[in-house]
Amino acid sequence: MLSRVLPLALLVLACSCSSDEDGGKTSTGGGGTGASATGGAAGNGGGAGSGGSATGGSAGSDGGGAAGSGGSGDGGIADKLSATGLYSDTAKGTLAPGVEEYHPKYQLWTDGAAKKRWVYLPAGSKIDTTDMNFWVYPVGTKLWKEFVRDGVRVETRLLHKKADSVWDIMAYHWNSAQTDADAVPLGVQNASGTQHDIPSVTDCGGCHSKLPDRAASFSAIQLSHSDKGVNLSKLISAGRLSKPPSGPFSLPGSAQDQLALGTLHANCGICHNEKSFVFAMVDMRLWLEVENLGSVKATGTYLSTANKPLTASNPSTGQARVVPGNAAKSDLHIRMNQRGVPTQMPPLGTEQVDIAGLAAVEAWINGL
Repeated sequence: MLSRVLPLALLVLACSCSSDEDGGKTSTGGGGTGASATGGAAGNGGGAGSGGSATGGSAGSDGGGAAGSGGSGDGGIADKLSATGLYSDTAKGTLAPGVEEYHPKYQLWTDGAAKKRWVYLPAGSKIDTTDMNFWVYPVGTKLWKEFVRDGVRVETRLLHKKADSVWDIMAYHWNSAQTDADAVPLGVQNASGTQHDIPSVTDCGGCHSKLPDRAASFSAIQLSHSDKGVNLSKLISAGRLSKPPSGPFSLPGSAQDQLALGTLHANCGICHNEKSFVFAMVDMRLWLEVENLGSVKATGTYLSTANKPLTASNPSTGQARVVPGNAAKSDLHIRMNQRGVPTQMPPLGTEQVDIAGLAAVEAWINGL
């Protein structure tokens, strides 16, 4: 049966996990306070209710009651994507009212899978942007992300804020007819005959528990573009931010610098930020801060990596986190170029090196 609060298999190795968007205090019944560096403990209502099952929905609020077929019980997680509110017609792909497409400026690497994203913000609600670096989303916010691998639509993930600091997390595996998708809380390896692995709820939460309010790509820097869908300018115009900035944010430096900083922000900043418990072990700040974008050398990315020695919690063959002018001796570059070993970064969700992202970071380091 699916517990309302799932323990987080948190890695001591410090960097981002590539199961983006989908995480939280992996709880739907008040277990939001349970995550910890040692793996997490169930919070309030942490036990599964009697009768809850992966095929019949998750246990209801505080672990009581199972969800009905095809839907969710009071406070439960839907066992079908069609019951999550993304589509008004799932088979046809018709979006439900209030659901809008968006995309981040910088992509999280997921072994080349193509992705689409959607957001639902409750009508009349505002995102608390008192801290522009770490937004706090209104209760009822939903974010979905679809993965297509080798031309096959494999999964759609849901992140749903049910209450303050309490998020539902679930990945849905599309059926062969592509008419609906089923909840798979334990994940699926090589799903739909592809090399794409659907993560478990535990793996999802293991990454996104390291952000204060869980959502990674629906944020100030990631929405600072003029492309289609929801972006920062549109949120400002629509009055959806409690303390709106004057406009979108620009990263410093050359186009190459910006790509490298954005790549690290999207792929490593999820874990490496001052709000994450990881920071106490490895004090890198790869989540870009809007107040420190005046120059490349003013960013936390540069200040916390350039010529900074390695620590006991992140051993490697590098001479420093970043050795300016020498990517080959930089621990950050070495880890990005590893797979199949405990020191690879990101540690989860990817089995292939991000060649383009690695090249961008390599050029940036060599140009410092």
